[in-house]
Amino acid sequence: MAVFLLIGCRNAAKPEEPVLPVIPSTLTILDDLYAQQNLFLAFVKAYPDNVSNVEFYNGDWTMLVNGVRFYFANGRFLPERLRMQWENYLPFDLYVYPWEGTEKQRQALFENPVYSIGSSFLFDTLYSSPTEDNSWDLQEKYSFLGVKMLIHPFIKPLLDSISGKIRIEAMTDSKINEWISELQTSPPGFGWNWRSIAGTSRRSNHSYGIALDLLPRELKGRLTYWRWNSDAPGNEIYYLPPETVIRIFEEHGFIWGGKWDLIDTMHFEYRPEILLLNGFEIKGH
Repeated sequence: MAVFLLIGCRNAAKPEEPVLPVIPSTLTILDDLYAQQNLFLAFVKAYPDNVSNVEFYNGDWTMLVNGVRFYFANGRFLPERLRMQWENYLPFDLYVYPWEGTEKQRQALFENPVYSIGSSFLFDTLYSSPTEDNSWDLQEKYSFLGVKMLIHPFIKPLLDSISGKIRIEAMTDSKINEWISELQTSPPGFGWNWRSIAGTSRRSNHSYGIALDLLPRELKGRLTYWRWNSDAPGNEIYYLPPETVIRIFEEHGFIWGGKWDLIDTMHFEYRPEILLLNGFEIKGH
């Protein structure tokens, strides 16, 4: 596993309040070639059918992503044609998961959010989706526990396995049964959606069909997405999937937005590299 330096990039207290402690939130690869090599090998482990040929080439660590060579380029993960223009792009987002911080710090982030950063070139190539039309052509209709959506075929077998394991657990866990029943009231359409993350110009992973939002039609006063409850007093009740459901998703390479700093409890997305870099074991990979 690579060696990482944990640094804080969140400090958003009001001027009249004491400065909050630095919150470790970003994984920054040390300026060490061995650590960088292990980062690339983590991508190979995360996406073995799509990422290969890690090698030190032209003074930088590189890998082939669906046949396209990507350079580390000061943390930017850029194709060769853009490698020398790295200053025009922000580093790829490799963050601490689960987020580590207090509720007071979370409330400060609601008031002054700091978003994930990085260009979209790597995932554009990984999921063959550089444009909306390209992405749309790849999407497939899918029913996850009775909820209809569009997804990238890349994650279909994973979701098949996840839903199967959840149904098995539901046989002896009434909370999961209740969650499934409530989830099945959801309207369709919370998978693929070509758009940017709200408040940014960065492409959402919904744009690739590798993210899904799972929530019932009626939240009944519960909160889920931080933008919908940024003014909440701090004693709010969140809509939460059962812990067993979250664990099953993580074992298959999905992260849960409820473990982010800007909380999104309905959101799951396929990011096995984030899990591997944070010491998780992916069993259903």
